Amino acid sequence: MLPALALVLLGLTACTFVAAGPPERTATPQPYAIDQRAVAEALGPVPEGEPMTPERTADFIQRFQDYRWELVAQSYPHAVRPAVTVVDTTGAGVTACVSDGSMMVEEVALSDYVCFAQNPPVPPAALSDEQAAYLYDYWTGFVVPCYAENGYEMEQQPPSRDYFVTHWPFQNWSPRPSTLGGKEIIDIYQQLDGLCPSTPEELM
Repeated sequence: MLPALALVLLGLTACTFVAAGPPERTATPQPYAIDQRAVAEALGPVPEGEPMTPERTADFIQRFQDYRWELVAQSYPHAVRPAVTVVDTTGAGVTACVSDGSMMVEEVALSDYVCFAQNPPVPPAALSDEQAAYLYDYWTGFVVPCYAENGYEMEQQPPSRDYFVTHWPFQNWSPRPSTLGGKEIIDIYQQLDGLCPSTPEELM
């Protein structure tokens, strides 16, 4: 439909006057949301998980401790890795740990590592490789584009699919909007959660 002003100009050209109607209302753009039917069509059903066997538990603990040490070694490459004994695996002991492993003082970073390494938060169940691949496809194929459609670019580009699956859950990447952080990012996540669910319900 042509704007009212164009209709008026056309009327003047024909030597007749056309009364302009009320201005047209511009529809408010609706936020973009993930279509779960499209997810099901593209990815199919969520694969089955795997039980947390003693072997998988031991593997998780070792990989968790290695991951926490890598955080220390990035800042202090000459630090000596302390020997530790696992005290608790429920995750409760982690609340007593000092920081996230990237402190500026080496002694504090080492103490931090020991705390986490002694208290690895072993999950009651773990994603299978198939589930990790499904999650990667969901994040990169649906969540990242959903964030972009709502005006948020990624803070970090995703790794390769093979790297993600092999290193899960220590792949060090998940969809995260580029923001100033703090309260702002909490508000953004709350806003986006209903539009771009970060995790399929079957994997929660």
